[in-house]
Amino acid sequence: MSLQLEVTLPLDRFELKVDVELKAQVTALFGPSGAGKTSLLESIAGLRRGALGTITFNGTGWLDSARGVYLPPEQRRIGYVPQDGLLFPHLNTRENLLSGAQRQSAE
Repeated sequence: MSLQLEVTLPLDRFELKVDVELKAQVTALFGPSGAGKTSLLESIAGLRRGALGTITFNGTGWLDSARGVYLPPEQRRIGYVPQDGLLFPHLNTRENLLSGAQRQSAE
């Protein structure tokens, strides 16, 4: 498993540039508030548009801004659970995750 990021994220006060290849391993993303951690994760998940560059997962292009490639979030087959209240409030975490899987299988 491999995730390749070569992206620039235009943020409010700065541009976040990331150029990294992540293999199948545990990876920690940390930094101060406002450093771009959530923006980067949302870009990988396909929930945030506007990143410039490429995002590739196992050889499949999820984003290539120069070529107009953008794979929608539901086709990326990854999960993203934010730390804030963006989940369905009437469901627990497991049920929230399963709701995404059910949507994918219905399509």
